[in-house]
Amino acid sequence: MLGFALETAGGAFVSQLVPNESHVELLQNDVSFAELVFDEDDPVWGKVQDGHRLRCLYEDGSHLMGGVIESREGEWPQGAGILRVEDDFRLFRLLGWQTPDAAITAQTNEYARYTGHTETVVKAACADLSDRLGLGWSIPSSANLGTPGRRVEFRMHPLVDKLKPLVDQDLLTWSIQDGVVDVTQGDLFPRVLTFDTGLIEKYRWKISMPTVTRDVVGGSGEGTAREFAEFVDTGREATWGQPAEVFKDSRMADGEPLDPDGAEALAAGAGQASVAIELNESSWFRYGKYVLGTRLEIDLGMVQKTDVITRITFDETPENGLVVTPHVGSLEVDVDSRLGSAIGQLARRVRDQGGR
Repeated sequence: MLGFALETAGGAFVSQLVPNESHVELLQNDVSFAELVFDEDDPVWGKVQDGHRLRCLYEDGSHLMGGVIESREGEWPQGAGILRVEDDFRLFRLLGWQTPDAAITAQTNEYARYTGHTETVVKAACADLSDRLGLGWSIPSSANLGTPGRRVEFRMHPLVDKLKPLVDQDLLTWSIQDGVVDVTQGDLFPRVLTFDTGLIEKYRWKISMPTVTRDVVGGSGEGTAREFAEFVDTGREATWGQPAEVFKDSRMADGEPLDPDGAEALAAGAGQASVAIELNESSWFRYGKYVLGTRLEIDLGMVQKTDVITRITFDETPENGLVVTPHVGSLEVDVDSRLGSAIGQLARRVRDQGGR
């Protein structure tokens, strides 16, 4: 049975809550949430105040998620009400300023620039955000996880826009719990996931050719004085028998080497062997033995890769008790998803080029 503790905005305990039904969804590198259903006349409605928080606990007492009660709503005459909670990952939607240690009237830098391994870049940007807004986050020193040579520029971008693609690409988990911000690599589960394990409820897979085998990066400068560099993955071109060329506008590099930008464009356009798997639990594969971000070696015959548990749902009802369902990977296969992604990328490119 899951446990739920109501807390004040400052984290002081108020009361235990016992919902009729609950749904908790843990999401890797995204905003986890919970929805709790109560009767319309439940005492909870007199206890919850604006700014209150909820902590969700697994049946062994371990922390699942916690965050602000984002909304509460009711319905009559059906007599049901819902509390919705979002975890503190939502704070990573806050903006990275180009001069984070200065007043809004003194934004003298064109961009705030962070370089290093993925973990180092994420933690440095989070530290500047915490300092700017007085959030008081505790951020452990970087262990240099992830790809080296990253370079990320902020100009009033939400942190999540710039940093989520980096941690996703490196199979890292970016998290915040009780004011501690961290970037971690999940443990590798000791058994290979195959059809014979009996864990697979359903799955989708997709193998796609690379969208980029060579890219031209445009750096600083104007007209004929502008700096350009070309980066080519000859192995991809030999394998697939044809080039795929793109242009990456990196005016914000401001005279810095363009190698990180070239590597980023090649990495983003790599061919993919993608899977989306819904799993069943078993006696040897239960929550606690795996967690969000746990890495799994997958062998489905047509696809062999290492991926991570990106989503875990916890549904508790009187009829079925507690049902835990882990999910691996994700596939963006529908037109609306691709269109939404393209629109988001376009908006970010406009901001990168000084539109904000």
